Parts: sequence; C-alpha cells; structure tokens
Amino acid sequence: MPGEKKGLSWFRLILLQVVVACILVGICAYAFRIPYDEVHVVPPQQDGRDMFAGVPMRVDVTYPGLGTISIDEPKELLKLKSSFAGLLVLGKQQNSIRPPRLLLTGVMAYLDQEDIPFQIETNTFRFGQESVNSLNVSAEIRKLQSILIDKTLTSATVGMAIDDSRNEVFALQNGELTLLSRVERAELTAQVEAAVRVIDFSHFDDLAQQPDAHYVIQLADDHVTKKHWIHIDRYNNAYIVVFDLLDETNQRAYFKLNDAS
Repeated sequence: MPGEKKGLSWFRLILLQVVVACILVGICAYAFRIPYDEVHVVPPQQDGRDMFAGVPMRVDVTYPGLGTISIDEPKELLKLKSSFAGLLVLGKQQNSIRPPRLLLTGVMAYLDQEDIPFQIETNTFRFGQESVNSLNVSAEIRKLQSILIDKTLTSATVGMAIDDSRNEVFALQNGELTLLSRVERAELTAQVEAAVRVIDFSHFDDLAQQPDAHYVIQLADDHVTKKHWIHIDRYNNAYIVVFDLLDETNQRAYFKLNDAS
C-alpha cells in the first residue's frame, strides 16, 4: 500500500507538469501570434515583379482600328516577358501630360495565374497597375512598340481594314484623294491579302523613288478622336509598303505581291 501511494503521487506530479507545460505553450502562442498552418494568398498585382512568375500562354495585341492579333510562339512569348519585366525593373513613373498618338493595348494570358492587361505608347509602358515612362527606358519602349506594330501589320489585318465597310479607302494622286469604288476596293483587298511578307528588305531601294500608286485607309476607330490613316505605297506593281503616320517609331511593313493576284 505505501508503494502504491508513492507511485500514484509520482504519476500525479508528472501529469501536473504536462498540464502546466501545455498551458504555458498556449499562452505563448497567443501572446506572440505564432502562425500555424496558415496560408497567405498574395494578390497577383501586389508586386509587379511577382506578375512575371507565371508561364505566359499567349499575348494578345490590339491595334486601334485594325483589330487584335495573338502571339503564342514560346520563344517570342519569353522575349516579350523578358522585355516587360526589364522595363518595369529599370524604368520609373514620371509625370507626363502628352496624350498618346498611337496606343496599343493587349493582355498577357497565363497558364497558371490571372491574365494581366498592358498598354504601350511611344514613351509609356503600363503592365497591370504599374507604369513607367522615364527617359532611361524610352528607347526600349519604342523598340517594344515597334515590335508589336510589326506583328500587327499583317496582310490579313490590312486586307480586312480595306474590306471593312466602316472604313473609307482612297487613292492619292497629284495631292487629291479619290474614293475607291466597290470593285476597286475588292481588287485591292485581294492583292493585299494574297501578298507575302518580306522579312529581309535590305535590298529594297525603291523608297528613293515615288510609288506608282498610293492608297489611304481612313480607319473608323471610335476610340480615336483625330483621323487615323493607314498608308499603302505600291512599287512597280510588285511590292507594297504599309505604314501609319501616327506611329512615331516609323515602323514599315514590306510585302511582295502575288503575281496571280
């Protein structure tokens, strides 16, 4: 019997110590708010650098008055992602009161996170909620804008603009604009849509002379208050050059006409 009381007292002492230890741990956890199994969700636009952690699946670019094109080639997507990230890292937000001449908009669609919209003009780049327009990245912004314009000025987009009844298409001759007839527009549309893009135009020296035909597409764009013109120069009935006077990067798209057209 005395041995049983001694064992029971030791058992009670150990049990008391365990209870006191649990109470102390509970008090400390409450006092210091020690996180335990907590999951914190970071909003996708909380940090501009975090927005590039995802895998881009597609980039959609909208050219005012011409429509939207999609870029989904993996190497091009990685280059655009790198360009976007570099601009936000190096650039700064500065006050600018200059209205954009040509504003490209778009969205970077991700496989594993929310899509993020972007805007780019000659001197300003906006991605999500972050914007940069400082002088130290102005050249890179123009380069990026030029690349996206080049991607958008295709035979398909220009051909659809000519064919779109909302737009007006003129022939410019001796300083006078003459509205094309329906038949003339259909012929020009067929020529442009059948044209093949010329990538290497280093040998193209016809720009030194006057084109044998010049056409102007007046785009019916609700978002642009001033007149928006797309110009088409035709040389020797073999090549056409497409450009936009609102484009301050002076990007031109070169095409070779199909003989069958």
